[in-house]
Amino acid sequence: MRYLEETLARFSPDSLYVDQVPRSRGKRDSAYVLAIWGQPETLLNVHIDTVPSGDGWTGDPLTLRREADRVIGLGTSDIKGAAACILAALETITPQNVAVLFSGDEEHGSEVMPAVIASGGVSEVRRAIVCEPTSCRVGRAHRGMLAISAGFAGPGGHSSLSDITPRPLLEAARLAARVGDYADEHLEFGTAPFKGLCVNIGDIESDGAYNVIPTTAKLWLSLRPPPGDDVRQREADIYALGEGAELDTIVAFKPFATKDMAAFADVFGETDIVDLPYWTEAAMLSEAGINTVVYGPGNLEQAHKPDEYVEIAQLEAATALYAKALQGGVS
Repeated sequence: MRYLEETLARFSPDSLYVDQVPRSRGKRDSAYVLAIWGQPETLLNVHIDTVPSGDGWTGDPLTLRREADRVIGLGTSDIKGAAACILAALETITPQNVAVLFSGDEEHGSEVMPAVIASGGVSEVRRAIVCEPTSCRVGRAHRGMLAISAGFAGPGGHSSLSDITPRPLLEAARLAARVGDYADEHLEFGTAPFKGLCVNIGDIESDGAYNVIPTTAKLWLSLRPPPGDDVRQREADIYALGEGAELDTIVAFKPFATKDMAAFADVFGETDIVDLPYWTEAAMLSEAGINTVVYGPGNLEQAHKPDEYVEIAQLEAATALYAKALQGGVS
């Protein structure tokens, strides 16, 4: 964040905010940098955190390298390539009535964005571009995200007494089956390309063994409501299915749909429009009343995997487009 603060200061913003945001569930505080020029009608947003690199890389994931038509490194596609494009665009133009927000925790809970919105720092903004990887197409809609854990407990014991002893792991498995049935009942819900609820049983764990009745068991599940659906109603449905369990909502993020595509015509022109399969913080900005689209270099298929990369041609295209947006749509 210090590098971003110092770099943005070079472009003489009228306001430059740097702040930390306390986060829940024992997570470390995160931070953001917000630069504003003039009366900001347009916001460009990039998150700068990444997922862990994992194994399978053919080089150091934290060392950027160029090969042929691409650059390779952790976060190049999702979405530090977009951050580089914004900084490169600022080298070529004079920003007008625009804000740039670099937020720090989209991959780890998205608690910074609500804090920025609540602070009033983007209250004047009327439209926003969230710079997630779309292969330089304009993303206009995506699903929401609901994640829930369910805990079960009992006294435990010898498996020979399982007929008369509470069985937490079995109860977790039964809830998983009920949620699976709920998913199957909704396979035709919604309209293409957002049919179904994308229900996932992510994990079930316990402290038992084949000859030990567990004392605890825990289930993790998620579902992704389509645009226009009610994430809180889905949450209520899952809680009803899990009656008797210790239920905890991890995240409950609403779906997203752009309010008015025509309002971005001065920036995007005839750029291809696409519906997105993944969740973004565009949903939070849209909920706050800001007309929002998603646009950035990089391809989802390259994100969150070894040898993540972004094509140089897409970086160049995004830099040119962000330059227009930073000038309020002026070419």
